[in-house]
Amino acid sequence: MEKRKFLVVVDPSHERHLALERMIDIVQQRREWVSDFHLLIGFEGADKADPNAPVEVVRTHDWFDELLAPLKDLGVEFTTEFFWTGNWRKSITDRADQYGCDTIMLCESSAEHKSGITDSKWDLVRQATCDVVIVDEGTQAPIKCILAAVNTQAKDEGHQALNDRILERGKFLAEYFGAEYHVVNAYTHSEDFPDRQRISRMSGLPRENIHRDMGKPEDVIAASAEKLGADMVILGISPRQGLSAAFASHTTEKVMEKITVDVVAIN
Repeated sequence: MEKRKFLVVVDPSHERHLALERMIDIVQQRREWVSDFHLLIGFEGADKADPNAPVEVVRTHDWFDELLAPLKDLGVEFTTEFFWTGNWRKSITDRADQYGCDTIMLCESSAEHKSGITDSKWDLVRQATCDVVIVDEGTQAPIKCILAAVNTQAKDEGHQALNDRILERGKFLAEYFGAEYHVVNAYTHSEDFPDRQRISRMSGLPRENIHRDMGKPEDVIAASAEKLGADMVILGISPRQGLSAAFASHTTEKVMEKITVDVVAIN
């Protein structure tokens, strides 16, 4: 069983901390997967000239004790850091690199007080050098169904390698959680019709767990997730650079906007 190190982002301005809740769920279900994790508590410093921006967040010592109590009860190894930053994305990715984390976990509403939240969150996902899990309230433990989205029509080595990583991570997570595992592949033209048998060979899944549909990728993936009742969707971040990467990023971002369950973004 591989060990992973997590960076978990907690916004003290929130009353509920979904990313931390999911981390606790993971430890309680199969703690042998977790080596340790770093708890990053804080948010981006607001522009004081903005009347709608929060000026201060007051939390008591009891709040902090209550936040950490479940972790102490579990006896897991973790470190804690408070941060107030002018660059939310960079602070998180820098800390993940510094602590050698394999996975960043944050809740879907992280830094929601900032303007341009979608751009900031997408920038974090795109710039991270590790997996990023965006935890949403639509997922309730235990995780019972996992959907991985691939693009087998792309023939370049970068995309083929990304497909392999997506399928590998999906298989691992399905085995870890004891969940159903499905794969979806969207296509926009009949000549791009995905080869179900090929995807079955790649994933090791039976044909009935391979799903194909024509339409925009974000629509197909979201519809498949809803139909299957997926609790977690695994997406790949395009390995391309420049304008083509920017175009691809919009597709992935749209998927994340359309679904309300946990998203695992694979770089």
